[in-house]
Amino acid sequence: MPATHYRRVEKRRSARVTLSVPLRVDGQDLSGESFVVETHTHTVSQHGCLLLLDREVLLDQSLVLMNEHTRQSIPARAVSTRRHKDGNRYVGVEFLSRRTDFWRIAFSKPGAKSLKRY
Repeated sequence: MPATHYRRVEKRRSARVTLSVPLRVDGQDLSGESFVVETHTHTVSQHGCLLLLDREVLLDQSLVLMNEHTRQSIPARAVSTRRHKDGNRYVGVEFLSRRTDFWRIAFSKPGAKSLKRY
């Protein structure tokens, strides 16, 4: 029986990369109390990241991320939140600035084939 092959249409603006970058996140929790948390990314993209966060935040909430390697800060907003099976809370954030060099890496275009090792 032949297998059906299909390619899902990429809807993202840029590729995602699994990369752990140490961050400092400034924001407010659900009770309105300000917090500063040291954490790290799970994945990064040209327009934001998915990060581990031990505080609950609301969708569309403003945050400030600081890359601990470069000491650069960038305003962002929470676009998704979810609790993983392991109990950790992950927050997807989108940069509010159009600056695209926050991670200091070059991203491939969406839908580009990944490089293969031979």
